[in-house]
Amino acid sequence: MMQKRLLPACLLLAAAALLGCLAFWADREAKKDSTGYLPDLSSEYLVTQYADESGRQGTFYTISNENCLIVVDGGWAENEAAVRRVIASHGNVVDAWIISHPHQDHAGAFNAICAAPEGIVIRQIYDNGFDYEFIRSVGEPYDDINVMETYYALTQNANNVTHLARGDVLTVCGLTLTVYNAFDQTVLDTVGDEKDYQNNASLLFELSGEQTGMLFCSDIKYDMDAWISEHYGDQITCDYVQTGHHGNWSFSDAFYEKTGASVYFLDAPAEITEGDFPARQLKESLLGQNKTVLDFSTAPNTITLR
Repeated sequence: MMQKRLLPACLLLAAAALLGCLAFWADREAKKDSTGYLPDLSSEYLVTQYADESGRQGTFYTISNENCLIVVDGGWAENEAAVRRVIASHGNVVDAWIISHPHQDHAGAFNAICAAPEGIVIRQIYDNGFDYEFIRSVGEPYDDINVMETYYALTQNANNVTHLARGDVLTVCGLTLTVYNAFDQTVLDTVGDEKDYQNNASLLFELSGEQTGMLFCSDIKYDMDAWISEHYGDQITCDYVQTGHHGNWSFSDAFYEKTGASVYFLDAPAEITEGDFPARQLKESLLGQNKTVLDFSTAPNTITLR
C-alpha cells in the first residue's frame, strides 16, 4: 500500500523538477540577445533597439545593465509612452540621455518627457552642439524646426547638458564614448546644396566596452561620407553598427565595410526596409555578405557590449 502511495508522489516530484528545469532554460533563452549570447548584466551592457509606436521610422535605443541606463534619442512624440515604460522599468532614472540631433523622429519623445518628467530623473544630457541661431536663420529643409526650438528652450539653461564635439572621448556609465562627428565648421563647409545641416551634423559616435563596440551613425547623409571615411576610416572599426539615416541616402557600402561589423541595425519599418528605398538595397547587400541585419520587423532587438 505504501509503495502505491509513493509512486504518484515520486511522479509529481519528477514532473515538478522537469517543469522547473524547463522554466529555467526558457528564462535563460529569453534573456539571450539577438545573436544568441547570454549577457552578464553585472558587468556587460544590453543594447536594445525599439520600434517607434508612431509606425514610422525613428530612433530609440537603450544601453543598460544592473547599474545604469543610457537612452539614445527616443523617437517621435507619439513614442513618449513607450519611452516612459522603458525608463520606469529601470527605476525612472536615466543616467545619460544622448540626443543625436533635435529632429522630430529623434528628439520628439525626449521633449515631451523633459517638459513633464512625472518622476523621471535625467542625470546627464548629451547633444550634438548644434548652433541654434544658425539653424533658425537657414531653416530646416526636411524637418519641423519647432522640435529644435522646443529642445533648445528646454535645455539651454540646464546644468546637466554637455554639448559634444568632434574628437571628444569620455566615459559614460563605464563605457567609452568616442565622438567622430558633431555640429561644427567642418560640417558647414562640407554639406552640399540641400543644406541639410542638422542631419549631417548629427552625432557619429561609438560606445565601447573592453571587448566590443557599437557605432551609431545617427542621421548623417552622403554629404559627410568621403570626409569621415578619409579622416576616420582607420578608427571606425567596431562590432555593431546603427546605419545612417535609417539606411537611406547615407554612408556608402565601402564605409560600412571599413567598420568590419557583423551586425547592422536599420531604424525603420518594413515599408522602408522592404520598399522602394535605398534601405532595401543596403539590407540586401549586407545580407548578401552574411551580415546580421536587424530592423523594426523583429524589434525589440538586442546585442551585448562586453
